[in-house]
Amino acid sequence: MSKAVFIRTPSEGDLPAIVDIEERNTGVARKDYWKKRMEISEAVRPHWASLVAEADQRVVGFVFGRAGEMEFGLPGTVAWIEIIGVHPAYRGHGVGAKLLEQFADSAEEHGIETIFTLVSPANADIRQFFLKQGFTEGTMTHFKKVIKS
Repeated sequence: MSKAVFIRTPSEGDLPAIVDIEERNTGVARKDYWKKRMEISEAVRPHWASLVAEADQRVVGFVFGRAGEMEFGLPGTVAWIEIIGVHPAYRGHGVGAKLLEQFADSAEEHGIETIFTLVSPANADIRQFFLKQGFTEGTMTHFKKVIKS
């Protein structure tokens, strides 16, 4: 059964919860990173591209993304999901799905027809999550160059 989830744009007061969720999911706490990230989201990025989910009167998930035009040779404007996180106790309750649904609805309202994200092949859970949300594997190839070993 899904819990009642409310989706909204993040505020400065959400910083501790976002840091906590990421630390629970990755084992790494990046308070300074998230403080800068939230400042950038407020100042530069479209407000609809950064969202938090509330349930039980607390932040239980987040998604941060952006919009871009003519990036990587892609035609028109596309949206990118850069990071998504859900508190482990709220997984399986529709939190991530509701975040992505609001993200997609907002992108569509802004004339965007395609959303992209990157998923590590080692992360089968997140891959399955995106497939369940209607994403498909794209045809772009990811390149990298290690500049310091």
